[in-house]
Amino acid sequence: MADKSFTDKSFTGGTVLKLVIWSFVVGFAMFKLEWSPGDIVGWIGTTLAEMWSWFTGSGLEYVLLGATIVVPIFLFSRFRDRLRNKQSNGSSNGRQNE
Repeated sequence: MADKSFTDKSFTGGTVLKLVIWSFVVGFAMFKLEWSPGDIVGWIGTTLAEMWSWFTGSGLEYVLLGATIVVPIFLFSRFRDRLRNKQSNGSSNGRQNE
């Protein structure tokens, strides 16, 4: 009996060809830009560290200030929509019984 991983239709020659083509395109772009995989990983790490620093610093203050306005408006609109849906469902059910 053949191993299912080798006969799975989701992994075909077309998939391998696409991977080869995209690998070539990305590798060529990285070569022209003089980037290495380490540069990209380092950039991601630095960006995440800066975002964390911003969030735990003044960013958190801005989020909390905005949340005092945004969250109540969001909750009110959800409550209002739920009431409207109940009213429209109740009135349509009453009309069917008449």
